[in-house]
Order: sequence, then structure tokens, then C-alpha cells
Amino acid sequence: KQQMHIHAWSKGYIGIPINYFSVGLMLGGSVSLLYPVLVVHEGVTSTFLAASTSIVTIFWSYKIVFGFLSDCFPIFGYKRKPYIICGWILCATVLLTLASKGDSITPQHLVLVLTVANLGYVMSDVAADGFMVWIAHREPIEKRGMIQTLIYASNKFGQICINFVILFGFSGPHMNCPGYEPDPAVPCTTDPHITSRNDLFQQYPANAWCHLICPNATFNFDMTISQFAYIIATVNILSLISYWWLNEEKAPRERNFLHKFWSQLQHRALWQVILYSMVSHITFGVINAAKVPANYVWLNLHTTQYQIMIIMEKTIFFVGLNVIRRYALNMSWRKMIICGSLVVTTFNCIYFIIVFNIWREAWFYIFTDVSEKFIHTLNFVASVFCMVEVAEPGFESITYALITTASNSVSPLSSVVSYQLLAFFPLLHTQQSIAQDTWEVRMEFATLQMIVILINVSSLLCLPMLPRQKKETRDLVARKESSAFWGRFTVVTALLFLTYSTIVTFITVAASDVYGCFKILGGSGCSAEESDTPAHMLVAGVLLFCYGINFWHTFLPILMNKKKFSWSMFV
Repeated sequence: KQQMHIHAWSKGYIGIPINYFSVGLMLGGSVSLLYPVLVVHEGVTSTFLAASTSIVTIFWSYKIVFGFLSDCFPIFGYKRKPYIICGWILCATVLLTLASKGDSITPQHLVLVLTVANLGYVMSDVAADGFMVWIAHREPIEKRGMIQTLIYASNKFGQICINFVILFGFSGPHMNCPGYEPDPAVPCTTDPHITSRNDLFQQYPANAWCHLICPNATFNFDMTISQFAYIIATVNILSLISYWWLNEEKAPRERNFLHKFWSQLQHRALWQVILYSMVSHITFGVINAAKVPANYVWLNLHTTQYQIMIIMEKTIFFVGLNVIRRYALNMSWRKMIICGSLVVTTFNCIYFIIVFNIWREAWFYIFTDVSEKFIHTLNFVASVFCMVEVAEPGFESITYALITTASNSVSPLSSVVSYQLLAFFPLLHTQQSIAQDTWEVRMEFATLQMIVILINVSSLLCLPMLPRQKKETRDLVARKESSAFWGRFTVVTALLFLTYSTIVTFITVAASDVYGCFKILGGSGCSAEESDTPAHMLVAGVLLFCYGINFWHTFLPILMNKKKFSWSMFV
């Protein structure tokens, strides 16, 4: 590939970092807004929160569709610019529609509108991914990874900026004091779901408590969701000119595109990276879904503290990306992941201090969580660097999108498994039950936390499937080993996971009152007679896939004496 000097901040290319900054605004805004709106203001269940987080990012799991469109169907001869511009126009239109709704929007409606906006900015992101890979292929090999770390740093910077907006805009009484009513003429609500979450209800007369500002409100003012949507939409619209300036050459429509891409998909270099990405993301992505509501009721983690924590997390991630960009572009990817995973495990174990009430302090938790996010940077960067090396010219968007689709398609599945595990721990399903803080609640929480830690650590078993660095990845590509079976298996598995995750996530959000109680969807059960078997089978099937793939490609050849075991295979 021809090497050339491309300055990312020049007029012809500045649209790429600006695009990822805007993606960070949307991604960070969509996810971070859910905590103050759903957990603090609405008091939703853990299942609904986990499903909502998945659904507002659901189209990250469909990047392959946009990658196919971008590579296969140029618009006026351009593969990237039209899709970037169209995606942001769609996103801005949806945000302006949301802003026009005023205060009448419900939590379900908010989640679904943010999901449609996700469709628009993911289209732009995928087209920009193809442009980024094109630039990366022209970087000197010793500096390859500079553009990747730059665009992800731009993404994190966008998330930092929007979380500052949420910090100052949603830390007032309307969002943080359930039942708050600024108009003294309006009577206070008697809804127990609301009154049970505001301590002022027990301290003041029935007709006075809702007109007072509770201690959890940092400011005496609030931003509306409409104003929030207007801010992001304005940035999206103003950025359009930078995408028009992008220096993209016209490209003819590729003939026999799918046939050529299928040939590439059968190469071991591609399907092995995809399988590694799926297995590692499932196992390392499983979380304790009860931790967020537990932080709220045990630590009184209000919106201000939560947003400060998110800002610090993104800042640490941003700093980590720039450190790697400067000092660690040629460090072994496996060593990065080992270091990151073990330190994350250590901080997850520290949470037992909070579980058993040895020391419950919000700022202590924030410190451990932020430190953990720095190590997540190593895992993230190591998993994406190899994508550039296996992407062939002409297939930049679809290849990068395929790998990220595979990993993103199991991210909702990790969330599904996370709240499927709640089906085995009924005392952790609601804020009210966690707030009881009995010995039984603590033991259930500790057991769930230990299960999550063990599943996370097991992600290291699949490290032999990940090349160590760029040279080893290029050597794997050059060998051109192929398998039609594993190519089909990879595609079919990704589609099955994606379909299940999508259906379950949409059902849980759109009809949580009807279906949210089913154990197969992560609920505590709709009746005493409901069987645990479906939930057991689902979790077992997903884990069997992860450990079965790992066993087949890593440990079975050792048992058959085709390879020799060595600890060096993991580093």
C-alpha cells in the first residue's frame, strides 16, 4: 500500500476527527442520559436499565449493513462522504423531533427515539471507519495506529464534553428529587413508587415535601431534554461542512463484490480474529447488572457524582489512548490485555468492601471505577489494532464493520447474559429489595459478583487466537489459510446472536410491564410456577459457545499432539 503523509487536521481530512467527536457526543449523551432519567428520576428496574442501554446502541451491532452499502454502492462515485453526510442529517432530524416533544416524552419513547438517532450516526461512523482504514494503510508501518488512536481519542473527547453538559444540566431538583413540584399550588403525589424514593416524604407534611429541594440536587435549576437535544443537533448541523470538504477520490462500483468478499471471509486471518473478538467480548463484557441500582441505594450515588465519575472515566480513557499512541504502538497486544484484565479483576474484587458494608463511600467507588477504566483502554486498543491489518483495499468499510459488528452483536448479548443472571438472584432485581440490605441481599450480591469476575477472567483463555502484533497479523494474512466451514460458522453465529439480542432488548424496553418479569428476559418470574430451565439453558448455551470455540482452536490441537502447550502461547 502506498505510504504518504496525511495530516488529519488539514482541510481535506479534518472531517474525520470531527465525525468521531460528534459520534462521541451522541454515544456518550445517549448512554449517560439514561442514569439520571431512568434510575434517579423514574426508579426503573435493573432489567429495564440494562435493556435500555443496549437498545440505544443497538445499531452498532448492524455496522456490517452500512459497511456493505458504503463499499458496494458508491453515491455519485463516492463511498464515504455521502453516507457520512446522510447519516448526520438523519441524526439531527431525529434530535430536532425529540426536542419538539417538550416535557411530554415518556422513558420508553425517549429510549426508542435515541435508538433511531443511533441508526443515523452509526451510518456515518461506518463510512468514516472505511476512510480511517484507507488512511491507516498509508501510514509507515512503525507508526501505524496513529490515526486509529486519534479517532478514538476524538470520540472520547466528545463523550467528555457531553457529560459535562449532563453534569450541569441534570443535577437539579426536577431530575434528582422524585416527585418534585416547583408550583406550590400543585398537590404532592401519593404514588408509593415515587414517595419511597424521596426521603423528604417521611420528614415533612404530605402537602409540603414535594415543593422542597432534596439534598441529592446539586443545583436549583434543570435543563430539559429538549434543550439537551437542541445542543447536540446544532453541533451535528454545523459539522456538515467539514464532511463536504473531505478529500475523497471517486471509486468505481466493485463487480462481484460479495463473491470476492466471501473469498476473503474464508481466510483464517479474518474469521479467527472475528471469533476471538466475539468470545472475548462476551466473557469480558459480562457485568454485575445490579451494581448500578446498588450504587444508588447503598452509596447514594446521585446524578452529580455519577456524571463526575463518567467524565473522569472518559478522561482517563482519553489520556490512555494518547499514551498508547505515543509510547506503545508496537507493544504486544496480548500483554496489554493480560495486564488490563488482571488489574480490572483486582478492582472488581475491591467492590466486596462495599457489598459487606466495610466502607461505603461514593468517592471511594468512583476512584476504583475510574482506575479500572484506564486498564480497559489497553484491552480495547489491543482488540481493534489488528482490524486494520486484515482489511483489504476496496473492502475497508465492510471488513472493519464486519469485525466490529461481530463484537458489537455480542455486546448486547453480554448485557442480556448479565441481566439473565439476575433471574437467579431475585433479591437484586429492584432498588427497593436491594435497599433492604439484609445478609441475604449481600450474599446474593457477592455470589453474583464472584460469578462475573470468574467469567471475565476466563476471557484470557482465548488469547492464543489473537495475533501478538502487526507483523504476526500480516504473516497470518500472507499464509492465506482458508476454511469455508469456519467462514459460514462465523457468519451464522453472529447473525443468531444478533437476532436474539435485538428481539429480547426491544421486547424488554417496549413492553417491560408485560414481558419484563419473565426469567428468560432477566426478570424475577411472572408466577411461582414459571420454570428456571429456559434461563439456565440460555446462559449455558452462550458460555458453551465461548469455551467450546476456545477449546477447539486452542486446546484440542494440544490434546491431539499437533501442538505443544506453553505459557508463551498466551503472551
